[in-house]
Amino acid sequence: MADFVVLSTADWDHPLWTNKQHVAVSLAAAGHRVLYVDSLGLRAPRVGAVDRGRILRRLGRVLRPPRRVGEALWVWSPLVLPGGTAGFALILNRQLLTLGLRLALLWLRFQQPILWTYNPLTCRYLSLGSFGGSIYHCVDRIQAQPGMPAERISASERQLCRAVDVVFTTSPDLQADLEKIHPHTHFFGNVADQQHFGQALSGTLPCPPALNDLPRPRLLFIGAIDAYKLNLPMLEILVARHPEWTYVFVGPVGEADPETDVSNLLTFSNVHFVGAQPYSDLPCWLAHCDVALLPLRHNSYTRHMFPMKFFEYLASGKPVVATAIPALRPHAVAAHLCESEADSFEVAIAKALASEGPALTERLAVAAEHTYEVRTAAMLSVLNELGILPDARASGVSSGRARVRVRRLRHYWHEWLLSQLATSLAAGLDRIGAHHNALEMLQAFRHRWPLNLPVLRALIPRSVQAGDFNYALEVMEDLWINYGQISYLRKLLFRRGSRPEDLQQQIALFETFARSVRLPLTYRCYSRVVLAYRIVESGDQVRMRESAVALQSFVVQLESDPGTRLCRRGNRSNRAKLLISCYSTLTRLYLALGDRKSLAAIGQKAAEFMDGFDLNAIDRDTSFRLTRNLMRCLTIDVLEAWRLGDQSLYQRARQRLVLVVDHCHQSIHDESNAQEDHRGFAKALLEEVDSLEPMITGPSHDPQRIHELLRLMVKNKGLSLDGVLPLFPDYLDTKVAEVCQ
Repeated sequence: MADFVVLSTADWDHPLWTNKQHVAVSLAAAGHRVLYVDSLGLRAPRVGAVDRGRILRRLGRVLRPPRRVGEALWVWSPLVLPGGTAGFALILNRQLLTLGLRLALLWLRFQQPILWTYNPLTCRYLSLGSFGGSIYHCVDRIQAQPGMPAERISASERQLCRAVDVVFTTSPDLQADLEKIHPHTHFFGNVADQQHFGQALSGTLPCPPALNDLPRPRLLFIGAIDAYKLNLPMLEILVARHPEWTYVFVGPVGEADPETDVSNLLTFSNVHFVGAQPYSDLPCWLAHCDVALLPLRHNSYTRHMFPMKFFEYLASGKPVVATAIPALRPHAVAAHLCESEADSFEVAIAKALASEGPALTERLAVAAEHTYEVRTAAMLSVLNELGILPDARASGVSSGRARVRVRRLRHYWHEWLLSQLATSLAAGLDRIGAHHNALEMLQAFRHRWPLNLPVLRALIPRSVQAGDFNYALEVMEDLWINYGQISYLRKLLFRRGSRPEDLQQQIALFETFARSVRLPLTYRCYSRVVLAYRIVESGDQVRMRESAVALQSFVVQLESDPGTRLCRRGNRSNRAKLLISCYSTLTRLYLALGDRKSLAAIGQKAAEFMDGFDLNAIDRDTSFRLTRNLMRCLTIDVLEAWRLGDQSLYQRARQRLVLVVDHCHQSIHDESNAQEDHRGFAKALLEEVDSLEPMITGPSHDPQRIHELLRLMVKNKGLSLDGVLPLFPDYLDTKVAEVCQ
């Protein structure tokens, strides 16, 4: 299960719930832990009682820790300056939000939370790199709302879309706009709490007192009453034409658009504005009305919106008359959709009152397909495929157990104090060379308190140093399962200086870690990769073949996973990078074994993977860092083409290499902090490949033209030609090898 931070543009306690609150609830219901962050205030506060009351309520909450509002769900109100999106106010807000959020996450013990943001200005406030993943859920064209800094929001939204891992939208037009910026932009239309609004069908809900004396038929609108989205002039015409119809408006007037003027409508006796009503009471209002209305304008905002109330209306069973905005047109079978003008609405309302049009069963069937449970499951499936959700932990703790552990640490503070004393004492023993005593003391502490975090961290390096690799693995698995931490294994895998100096000790260490079934697949596989290179160094051919078989099983698993080609995880955890690393390691193994057929098969696998792979679809930094290994694997087909004299195979292999070279030279990689010169390597390798073209079908194969390509293909830095040639026994016969030397 994951920890989510939902960065909202609406306060939790707002009477009109929208996507933000419902998504937070549905994520918690799906078993995740959620911190809901109240609105940061995109616009400056207005003079008036509404904003003044909101500010006063916020000030009463900002100094409190996150408050629990449901199972695995908390709400936090940050201290920020409303509308502070530029200048000194932005600098102050960024510092306040970053510090406050860090403290809130520490309080809840959230680990590598995933950011789910609705705020298009998020990159101005927060560093996305501090989260385990990021989602931008675009539910409206906010910049089209009155009073918003439109240009600033649009520019920031483009920046955010480029930075996050995935974009969700609630209308097809929003998707069409944003997928030009991000390849993983998905449309998930708005949905409804079917169970809540379905109560209107029971026939037992009481009639709200404000409706009791109003004549029928009653036409109901629920939502914010703002002139920029509601067609108020059209409603004035309808009201005047049909005084026998009663119009009821439930919601605040002019909340987002202070220029909203309903004074003309208020002059009609058949029009009633009842203000905002509690969310829990909305089914009662629907139950005692006859038609549900969505009289929207046609403009930039409504063209990009998907009104939540549409499916809420349908779930209540009421006939719906709505403006045919783009997002609603696919659902015309369930509602009366018409143009935003009085004649069309008049005809549609008359048909709805006469029970003409979509039947109740059709309305309810469409509503049943669009629930929060269904949509959230689909969204989480996308996150899982892209690798944004954390790896499942075998026998891991539930969110409930995590909260128990939080309370345990708070109440049993003496354990924490003793752990600090124990780790400090162990460090002192290490300084005087009593490493064995330090290890024994920490092991005794773990026996008494098996899940103490500081002691688990301290035990792993000491166990590795003592050569007790099985014990180190046991502790490492506890640390992963209970805390989601695996930093020391990452250090062992990717920093050679942290490993034992003896080669056989390194082999034994990584053989132990590779046997684990509880560590995440990524790190078990990288343990196999590192192990394979150490075995190649040892020259043990039996172990090399065993290592190749083990890596092939990971290759099969990764190739069959559709998310491998789309993985948004960073460099060390990216599935595409991991598969390329497996291919590259198998290449090195088969070279050392002199197994040309297996080597050629790896080249074919790499080519097939590349043919269905878009380097722009995965994490940007990772797509740059895998350049060298990917090109080495794709070069195998070049060698095969040279060996076989196959011009067609050569051209296909070169085309794939060119795609990689072009990608790594994109301007988006100009600021990469990768230590290796990927661009220089790519250019050098392609030049050597190009130099081979005359030899593919020529009368002779000049071995002098291939030796540098072979050197580039072998991973070891500074390897001499003498060290390269023996790795290609089936490509270079003795005579050719002598000439090369």
